Order: sequence, then structure tokens, then C-alpha cells
Amino acid sequence: MMQWLVLAHRNVLRNGRRSLLLGGTIAIGTLALLLFAAYIAASLDGLRESTIRGGLGHAQISAVPPVDGYAEQPLQYGLDAAERARIEALLVPMEGVRRIVPRLQFSGLVSNGPRTLNFEAQGVDPLRERQAYGAFQVLAQGEPLHAGEQGRYQVLIGREMARRLGVQPGQSLTMMTTTVQGSVNAMDVDVAGIIATGIPERDLYTLQIPIETAQELLRTKKISHLSVLYQDTASADALSATIAQAVGGKLRLQRWQELAPLYPQVLALFRNQFVVFGAIIGLIVFLGVAAMTLATIYERGKEIGTLRAMGIPQAMVRRLFMFEGLLQGVFGALAGGTTAWLATLAINAAGIELAPPPGRNVGVPLHLLWLYQPSFAIVAVLPLLAMAAAWLTSRRIGRMPVKAILTSN
Repeated sequence: MMQWLVLAHRNVLRNGRRSLLLGGTIAIGTLALLLFAAYIAASLDGLRESTIRGGLGHAQISAVPPVDGYAEQPLQYGLDAAERARIEALLVPMEGVRRIVPRLQFSGLVSNGPRTLNFEAQGVDPLRERQAYGAFQVLAQGEPLHAGEQGRYQVLIGREMARRLGVQPGQSLTMMTTTVQGSVNAMDVDVAGIIATGIPERDLYTLQIPIETAQELLRTKKISHLSVLYQDTASADALSATIAQAVGGKLRLQRWQELAPLYPQVLALFRNQFVVFGAIIGLIVFLGVAAMTLATIYERGKEIGTLRAMGIPQAMVRRLFMFEGLLQGVFGALAGGTTAWLATLAINAAGIELAPPPGRNVGVPLHLLWLYQPSFAIVAVLPLLAMAAAWLTSRRIGRMPVKAILTSN
């Protein structure tokens, strides 16, 4: 076996121009696949973390709603103070739980006098909110919500809402909503800051208010749910299962995948794109190696005839071409893998910003995430594909008459 590898290596070096061309084809295919895989990995990782740490959390705990999901009044199936305290006492000592953030969600109308808009509000604990999600919340103007009495009647609103209402930080707004008893209640609040999520549709309706103020407006002590943030996303599913069993059947735990149905759809889309792109690259490598091997067989006809005349079986001669295809594939894949790794470092250091995707008004930084296990798999598969192409193409050797080859000019 080793002598055939040595002989194949000599043949690869002897036909340097052809080997360089074939190895370059494999290297370019490897480079394209690895960069595309790194781009997909970075996109999915960014979407996942921005979804989780943008306010959703790894899981949300709430009361079990009715089967039809209908509630006769707001927060009818919310968590009361006693239930909230019990859940927090249960989760705080758990290993892997990083933050527990209460949320109160409600809707209503907000007005500056002449203009009125709808809003989708979140009652939040300002201190816990900043600790858990502050890094992913961009404050375009003003200040964040203050904890305690200083921020009691402050709000944060989306940039598009502020533009349409014509308000700036420090100005006042009037909020109006329906209480849990069904009556209408209103409250004057001051705009502390303006949020920019990068999604104009979301910026039009977003409003954040201290949770105590929201409870005062709704005349309740309940909250909508508890958002739980874990230390590590990789262990999120296992930890969610443990928490769901611990809190009991009267409460519902929803994982972030259930709360963000867009992510599985994007994951399936990228996976299909990679399969199609990988199949195209694999086909290009296969056909390139097959064509080059076929041309080599005809050019080296006398060499093949001599080997056959010496009594070397056809299978061994084919094995020689197979090893040549394998070596060319290994050299090309290693060159492409090394280039892709260096290109990943260079691109990440360049700080390139892409145009805003559909539905957003903020550019996205171009970042590549190098995953070693998939990268090694790609580098390993392409040489095997080249070897298979060389083996299949070398069947032509069996159809070549030895006497005719040796006596031809």
C-alpha cells in the first residue's frame, strides 16, 4: 500500500501543472464551502442570541391558559405575587439560571394631545432588565429607566413612535388602557429615552414602563410571566425540562424556540441552502477530477500498457489513479481550508457592515463563525469525493487493449 502511495505522489509531482489545476479547483471548492458554512453559522448564532437576549429569554414561565386561549379580562391568567415569589425562590438556587426577569404585557393608546397611537407595552423591572438584556437594547436618545421612585412615572418608547408623536426625552405623554376590572384608566408619564431596535415596525409600537407603574395603571398585582435567562444556550433544553418538572403542572414553561417560530424556519432555510450549495460544489469537484483523470489515462497510455504487460492487475493500476486523486484532493482541501481560516480572521477583523436586511433600518456587521467539527468534515469529504471520481473514471483502463497501446505511436 505504501509503495503505491509513494508512486502516486511521484506522479502527482511529475504532472505538476495538471495537479496544480486540479488541486486549485478542489481548494476553491473547499474555500467556498467553508466560508459559506461560517457565514451560516454566524447568522444563526447571531439570530439565536439576539432573539434570546433581546428580551425573550431562554424560557418564559406563566400560568396555564384555557384550551381556547380566551381570557375574559386582562391578566386573568397572570401570576400573582405569591406564585411569583414561589417560582423565584425555586429558580434562584438552581445552577445554570442567570437572571429572572418579571414582565407585564398590555396594550392601549398613547397620546401627546393632537396625535394618538396604539402601543404594545412591557412592564419591566428597570434594574433586572438592564442586567439581563441591557447589552442588546440600543438607546438612541435620553436615559434608561431609573429604579425606585425616581423612575416611577417614566417610559421608554420606540424611535418610530417618538417620530410620529413628535416627542423628545423629557416631554410628557398620556397612556390609556383597560384595567383588569374592565374600566378605562389613564396616566401621565414622562419620556425618559427612545429605543432603537432596528425594526421600524417594532419601533412604532414598543413602550417600556416600570412594572409597578404598569400594575398601578392596570390596577392589579399580577404579572404576565417570568422570563428566565440561562448561563449557557447549549444546555437550555435540558435546564428547561428540569425547571418545567420543578414548577409543577399548574404552570406553563415555554422554550425560546416556541416563542420565536421564525428561528426554526430560518434554520431550515439555511440548511437547505447549504445542502444545495454543497451538492453543486461537490458536483464540480467530481466532474473536474473525472475529466482530469480521463485525460491523464489517455496521455499515459503507454505507461498503463507497460504496467499491464508486466502482469500488474487492472485493479492495482486503477488503485494508482485513485491514490493520485486522493492526494490531489488532500492537498487542495488543506490549501482551501487554510485559506478559508485565514480569510475568516481577516473578514472578522475588517469590521465590514452589510446593507440592512428586509424589515430593518440598521446595517448588519459581517461576521464569520468558524466551527471546527463541520469544517473538518468538509475538508475530509472532498478528498474522498475526488478519490471516488478517479476510481470510477479509471474503469476506462479495462477497455484499453494492452497490445494496441504498446504498438501505437
